[in-house]
Amino acid sequence: MALSDHTSTIFTTTSQELSQGESSPGFWRAQVVGWIFLAVVGFFIRLAVFGNASAAFWLTLALEPLAFVLTSAAAVWHGRNASKTRSAVTTLACAVLLCVAAAALLASIGYAIHHLFPVGAMRVIPGNQYRLGFIYYMGILSIWTLIYFGVAAELAARTERISKMKAETHALRLELESLQLQIEPHFLFNALNTIVAEIGERPAIAEEMTRRLAAYLRYSLNRRGQGLCRLDEEIEAAEAYIRIQSLRFDRQLEYRCHLDPASLERRLPHMTLQGLVENAIKHGMQSSSEHFLINIRTRLRGDELMVEVDNPGHLHAPYDLAQGGGGLANLCRRLALRYPDRYEFSLNQRDDRIVAEVKLQGEPIQL
Repeated sequence: MALSDHTSTIFTTTSQELSQGESSPGFWRAQVVGWIFLAVVGFFIRLAVFGNASAAFWLTLALEPLAFVLTSAAAVWHGRNASKTRSAVTTLACAVLLCVAAAALLASIGYAIHHLFPVGAMRVIPGNQYRLGFIYYMGILSIWTLIYFGVAAELAARTERISKMKAETHALRLELESLQLQIEPHFLFNALNTIVAEIGERPAIAEEMTRRLAAYLRYSLNRRGQGLCRLDEEIEAAEAYIRIQSLRFDRQLEYRCHLDPASLERRLPHMTLQGLVENAIKHGMQSSSEHFLINIRTRLRGDELMVEVDNPGHLHAPYDLAQGGGGLANLCRRLALRYPDRYEFSLNQRDDRIVAEVKLQGEPIQL
């Protein structure tokens, strides 16, 4: 029962594309070319069978255009009635009945035309000419029907795949936008709390932090909705973020950039580097060093981009994104959407420094 319903759905879905005559130029092109080819083949078959070029011509001129009209009418009728729910068995039964009726009609007309010619004008054919004509057109119409429904099934499957891909892409885009929206309010909340904490004791520092925050937000708003940006733009934004935070630590925070010039034009998801830098500052704050240094490194090897950010500190346990959550989990989810099976993220301890490394293979996909 499920197979029957699925088959019927395929016939119904695709026939709306294939069989609505006035809105499907591809079908009409195939229909015209196909019956022209069958008319040529039919002419030479009749010429070989009857041995009379005039008879072969008139039979072809009468029967093939009529067959074209009958199959076209059947296709249009099927398309306009496709919205009605029918089982696959009913659809196939109707197709068989129409093929039988059309073959009988064409054989009758051919038989009548055949008898219009005088005796001896055509080669004598043993057996019943009507039966031969019926078998011939039943075969042609059966093949036409199989091709019609075969193409219909293929188009239905293709339409279903495209619809599914569009739905998945839309869902991923919504998820990506949701993840992006989680980043900026989080950053803004932390920055504003920092400014509020400085207003009472160091108003000049708070004022300068406000200016730098405004410049950073201007960059962020200018790129809202783009999703992707160049690495050199990410570097500039990360530096602006670090300058904001450096005021908080009274110049205890320093950073150095070691950049591969070939990597600066590569595109990556917006605020990727800022997530790594924010994590570095968070761990650096927990270190015992009065001054802590953040290093930002980029390197391009073939089509693989490596971005590395390290800071002083110690990981208390191997980092698990599934348990850790937060900004890095958000970052990895965004990278997974842009680089499916083509990215690596690691957070490791190297001597007395914590190293966050991202490797991106190839170009990010567009969503």
